[in-house]
Amino acid sequence: MDRPLHSVRTRLDDFLAELATLHYRHGAGLSPTLPVSSLYASFPELSSPDTFAAANEALAKARTKDDPLAVRRLQLLRELVATQVEEALGARPAEAVATLEAQSQLPVDDRTLSLAEALDELPRESHRDRRTLLERAVGNFLWERRGPYGDRREAALITAERLGAKDYPSLREDITGIAYGKLVEAAAETLRRTEDAYRDVLGYVLKKVDPQLRPFPAGEARRHDLQHALQAPWMFPFFRREDTFPAVTRWLGEWDLTPNANGRIRIDDEARPGKAPRPFVASVRVPDEVRLVIQPRGGMDALAGFLHEMGHAQHRAHVSETLPMELRRLGDASVTEAYAALFERLLLSPSWLKRYLDLPTVTARDTVRLAAFQALAVLRRHCAKLSYELSLSRRGPSAERADEYADGQRQALFVEPHPGFFLHDVDPQLYTAHYLRAWALETRLTARLTERFNEDYWRNPAAAAWLRGLFARGGTDDAEGLATEVSGTPLAVPEAGERLVAILNR
Repeated sequence: MDRPLHSVRTRLDDFLAELATLHYRHGAGLSPTLPVSSLYASFPELSSPDTFAAANEALAKARTKDDPLAVRRLQLLRELVATQVEEALGARPAEAVATLEAQSQLPVDDRTLSLAEALDELPRESHRDRRTLLERAVGNFLWERRGPYGDRREAALITAERLGAKDYPSLREDITGIAYGKLVEAAAETLRRTEDAYRDVLGYVLKKVDPQLRPFPAGEARRHDLQHALQAPWMFPFFRREDTFPAVTRWLGEWDLTPNANGRIRIDDEARPGKAPRPFVASVRVPDEVRLVIQPRGGMDALAGFLHEMGHAQHRAHVSETLPMELRRLGDASVTEAYAALFERLLLSPSWLKRYLDLPTVTARDTVRLAAFQALAVLRRHCAKLSYELSLSRRGPSAERADEYADGQRQALFVEPHPGFFLHDVDPQLYTAHYLRAWALETRLTARLTERFNEDYWRNPAAAAWLRGLFARGGTDDAEGLATEVSGTPLAVPEAGERLVAILNR
């Protein structure tokens, strides 16, 4: 039974490098297709139920020998194999979706846009009537062509059956250790504790973009109105692209880091047709070849995205190269998402904004409140998505799930969503749970940094050295263990929401 695991360990690094390269080329606009099926065919052991069974057996043996390192490596390998079983089953639908989106043509007024172009324009469009047309065009396109998206979601149900689990959430809970029931309760409590503050500020930002807009249920604001408001277009003059990139570079330099991590991070900021509108990181080789892909644009949202992905990139580029392969390449996604959020949350520091962007005091204060609202909207959106995605992964992608999706988003965000997004606005492998745990962990990390290095820890090289020490541990830590180590207390999602509410109430 050890033979398939040996093969996985021998070839895993090459597989992940090829997979990351495919996603990089597709997301960077260098390839309209995403040919993952042939890759899985070349590495059959990585997506084999027999390999999963071998990992189960090896993990059980390791636990009897009191070998924490071996247990951790096998836990990560087991999660990877289960994920790749699902990804292989969903490879052809994923390719079909990529082709469909690359060839899409959506008529909007007198123009024809691809799906990616329409999604990119939607939040940035200043005219409400045109945003309505864009949202309707995208939502209808996704609804009418929901088959391939649904096929990809069906892969999760088939995976649970192939691997002998009761259902998909039970499988993911077994391999990740995440207690989804408790997390759903925490998400519901977060929604309750943050509702009043969120609604108050929502009314303010909607009026900033259109004095006639009001939140649901009394008003008629739609999801696209919130998306546009979250761009904070009235703040654009303070966040020009030509200012924000040098600001981040200067900050990293003063913090004893560099944007390219001494050549390990390659930044792709070239404007290119077909390039993903949101920045992302592709970890080709860890730690030596990490690619950060961004669109060259300004605005608060663009800066937040850049900081977030820079956090991912710096983490990957500082993983110790001496770690076993599993600990270099794999890990609890909540941890790396927490590091990314830690960088993004610099927008909650008025001192950072004044020092590196030279913002006036009043503008810095307004930026902090807007950044807190942006973060809270995203937190509430994912709190609602968790229950929906658990339901989707149990019941399958039937049309009834569209109403369930829309109801959850409406109640969380107080705007009207388009139900056509119900299979598009989904994170694979219940990744929403990792985001929620990450934001809880980031709250603990920030508190520890502030306690140990003061509120301006972001300018203290000793704080960066402490963080690099955590980065170097790669996949050694899980989110719960790291939270307990740095704070002595477990993760608490509601506290992440309350922190943002406290900023909004200042």
